[in-house]
Amino acid sequence: MAQWHLLLIEDSDEDVAATMRGIRYEGVELAIQRCTTGDQAMDYLYQRGRYAGPGQSPRPNLILLDLNLPGTDGRSLLAVIKDDDELKSIPVVV
Repeated sequence: MAQWHLLLIEDSDEDVAATMRGIRYEGVELAIQRCTTGDQAMDYLYQRGRYAGPGQSPRPNLILLDLNLPGTDGRSLLAVIKDDDELKSIPVVV
């Protein structure tokens, strides 16, 4: 079975914990990458910085996005994703 990748862009530890409880409760098996800022998420999506190199940032099948983030906020990040031909097909849940 193919591995599903979830990109969780959330700065609140409490919200991440609640999301993780829901995922575990449903028994869904996912590889989850968390980014805590919009800038970190941009690096992940564009394979920059610590995410550069093969296998460092697999393309997510789904993005869970907080709108209120430090640095580049979720609204700006969503606009970038939807303007990018390579990224706009990834479903984003706000």
